[in-house]
Amino acid sequence: MSQLPPPENQPEFTCVKEVDNLPPLEPELETRYQEIRSQEKQNKESDWENLNNQYQYLAEQGHWKAASRLAYRHIKGIGGPRSYSKAFKWYQHLADQNIPQGYYNLAAMAEKGLGVDQDKEKAWAYLHRAAQTGSPHAQYRLGEIYLYPRNDDRMGELYHRCALSQGHAKSARALGVLADVQRNYPKMLYFTQVAASMGIEGSMLKVLQVFRDGDYGYIKDEKLAHKYDHFLTMLENDESLAFPDLAKQCPLPSHPTMGLYNPETDQNEMPE
Repeated sequence: MSQLPPPENQPEFTCVKEVDNLPPLEPELETRYQEIRSQEKQNKESDWENLNNQYQYLAEQGHWKAASRLAYRHIKGIGGPRSYSKAFKWYQHLADQNIPQGYYNLAAMAEKGLGVDQDKEKAWAYLHRAAQTGSPHAQYRLGEIYLYPRNDDRMGELYHRCALSQGHAKSARALGVLADVQRNYPKMLYFTQVAASMGIEGSMLKVLQVFRDGDYGYIKDEKLAHKYDHFLTMLENDESLAFPDLAKQCPLPSHPTMGLYNPETDQNEMPE
């Protein structure tokens, strides 16, 4: 969003999780949806148009995941001609139910002028609404916008922390980068390790380099470096991996002068 509304149009921030704004799905419709998704993954071109019809039937019955999938297929031109207007209709249908995915995709379409007149102000409003209803993708995007075009570290960090609480790995990396810029190295290392544990290869490499080379004032630790090198090799061979126990397997040492970051207090603490 190259032209952003002025700061006074900035909504108040409240961290909300997406799951809290997703309506329940009828079991029978969900079972049928999963069957259609399985069929779709077989990628038989002869089924494409029929799949659209099946998704539309479920969407019309109130299955919001089917509506989202149908909108995506209209955007990509799968099972019929590309139609931004039809996609916009279904995303608006989701937004009318206060579903975060609807607002997030309406923001993208309004920003680019797809299926609707290009409108940066409306895109900005949709994006905030998506974040307010819990979209981690919107929260990540706003975190980046507030950090860089707006130079608002406080708001940027709040949005990224919210996205991270929903498992958004790129927000963990972004929080590490922000702490690096602020020269808070224990905090930087903490969030970089979190990003590494969530499968971000570059973050794993950065933690490895800290202990291999003694970067940021940390003491070199060949044993730790070797462990991170092992995990990095695994990631290079399979980018889908994650390491939820990484912090337990490789506890971070205290920085010699700055201490150890405590995420509960958001403070660095020196060992007693």
